[in-house]
Amino acid sequence: MQGDRRQIQTAVLGSADSDDPLMLPLEAIELDAFRHLHEDETFWCGLLLGGCGGQLTTKLYTDRVCSLSSTAC
Repeated sequence: MQGDRRQIQTAVLGSADSDDPLMLPLEAIELDAFRHLHEDETFWCGLLLGGCGGQLTTKLYTDRVCSLSSTAC
């Protein structure tokens, strides 16, 4: 069975239990500003949003929408 290849667009800040959600910008040009704005914060697949609780990283793409990624999800 292949892994889940859905692109993650929502996350929470600080920890998996956080209730501080955010949405990743879809356009590559907006992702640099988003990364700078949140440079001292961590992104998580929020448990309160029904996620797996894994830490997320941003993925920059120019040929499709940007997304968040986790090896845990």
